[in-house]
Amino acid sequence: MSVAVLPSPLTFSFGQPWWLLLLPLLGYWAWRVGRPGLGAAVTHSSTSLLVSLGRPRLSQPGRLLWLMRLLALLCLILALARPRVPQGEQDDPTKGIDIMLTCDVSGSMDEKDFMVGNQKISRREALVRAISEFVDARKTDRFGMVGFASNTYTLSPLTTDANWIKDVFKFVQLKDGTAIGDGIISGVNKLEENSGRSKVMVLVTDGQNNTGTNPLVAAEYAKKKGVRIYALEIMNLRNIRAQAALKSPLSQVATITGGQYFQASDTGSLLQIYRQIDRMEKREIDDRRHMLFNELFLWFILPGALLLLLEWVAGNTFWLRTP
Repeated sequence: MSVAVLPSPLTFSFGQPWWLLLLPLLGYWAWRVGRPGLGAAVTHSSTSLLVSLGRPRLSQPGRLLWLMRLLALLCLILALARPRVPQGEQDDPTKGIDIMLTCDVSGSMDEKDFMVGNQKISRREALVRAISEFVDARKTDRFGMVGFASNTYTLSPLTTDANWIKDVFKFVQLKDGTAIGDGIISGVNKLEENSGRSKVMVLVTDGQNNTGTNPLVAAEYAKKKGVRIYALEIMNLRNIRAQAALKSPLSQVATITGGQYFQASDTGSLLQIYRQIDRMEKREIDDRRHMLFNELFLWFILPGALLLLLEWVAGNTFWLRTP
């Protein structure tokens, strides 16, 4: 379980404050019992015979016993109200998102036209970097991975093993062909195996669909199953144009399913796109948190119980009253 940043303004509160409504009753009881009684109202030569006509004033031991009982009841009422201080926020692990990483595994993904510093790396290596950072940032989500070329391949079922997800794409053998639609359908079916959580797909390719199901037909299938698709197209910088993006089949796939479409031409933009997807999908998770508290009732119930015990022992031993 992952604990978030401590909340700022909260310091102290009661979990069940309605128990504090007993405090006025306790105050009234203390006033009735603790006030001194009036003296006898009848003049008589010997007042010793009329002591029982008035409430006697409390003796010192009796007053101490009364104070102990009063403090004990006060502590018990405060304990019932559940005093607490905030400890932090915690994600609900049952409320994460299932994310399917649907990746192009065609041979062009090993083309070395991306840069890290002064070093050239392949598109696949850049994608591994982006996926690794993305997975590490999402502790409560489950990830799966599907690869597609001319056929589709289940690289990983849904899992919380972030290290496996980060490593599996490094070693997959690249194939020919680009069946984007089939990749979408395969990923949706894998998400369907685990219901009850929000379902998201991050679709990545560097080519056009050239075999299998039409991506728009697959997008309609994903929409029907409640899967939102973020479509990411890797392309040369010279080919990135806003007008072309609107006509891209991947753009239409994202629009149909309620996701977004992105274009990446270098390692930096690829990383930024995954960070943006991470921020957008965390909005839902942020609403599914609950506060952790340090409960303080033991600091009240234990002194209260001890005072009651001490009051009972004292009242029946060394401060025992006899008629």
